[in-house]
Amino acid sequence: MLNKHFSLLANPYTGNNLSKENDSLVDVVTGESFAIKNNIPSLLREEKVTGLNRLYQKRYDWIAYIYDFIMLTLSPLFGGNKVFKNIAEIIKIKSGDRVLETSVGTGIEIKNLVDHNKIGDFYGMDISYGMLKKCRQNSKNWKIDIKLVQANAEDIPFKDECFDVVFHIGGINFFNNKEKAILEMIRVAKPGARIYIGDETVKQIEKQPGFISRFYQKPDKETYAPPLKMIPRNMINVKNQFLWKGKVYMISFQKPA
Repeated sequence: MLNKHFSLLANPYTGNNLSKENDSLVDVVTGESFAIKNNIPSLLREEKVTGLNRLYQKRYDWIAYIYDFIMLTLSPLFGGNKVFKNIAEIIKIKSGDRVLETSVGTGIEIKNLVDHNKIGDFYGMDISYGMLKKCRQNSKNWKIDIKLVQANAEDIPFKDECFDVVFHIGGINFFNNKEKAILEMIRVAKPGARIYIGDETVKQIEKQPGFISRFYQKPDKETYAPPLKMIPRNMINVKNQFLWKGKVYMISFQKPA
């Protein structure tokens, strides 16, 4: 993330502006300091990463460097390129849009969007530093500029109304607080912005091979249900689609202008 983009960031716990001082971002009011590691700001208070968020942070840190290989090898189990293509078709991006992906992982979704001629100013955040390091490496190899930050999707470290498009693919099923994460996506979206949320359904989890299913929570309808009830009533153009024989849900809606 280049210096000119730091102005979009805020302390996710206070909402205060941040100033860059050497290899840190510092809260201009409280003096709280956040490290910048390998050009990736880490806007996390580790003591606040608890429960499922901590569990999956550690799991994804561990699996980061083989994640892309696993996805390539196992992609036929969840629809592979067909699902990725469907997602790219659903997410609408205009040239010049500022786009945020929460839980960016290794950057595969953004690459897929670019491969389908969706060109924007891309930002990515993830709770796993391991995944972000891999994403940084991938983005260099792909020649795609992705500004990265380590943060919790339930405490997004950007100022209000920054983004034209906000999306999340995979992971929200396991968040401590899904509703808070959705409200944060709405907060950082501009009036009129488009928001997309997708993840696996219980139908997909029931079909996972044994060595993969250990990575997930036990299949139950509440955990893997599309979180439609958590979307505020004032949002417009709310839609829910099921991809690849009902194994992936894809919610889309728009913040009122």
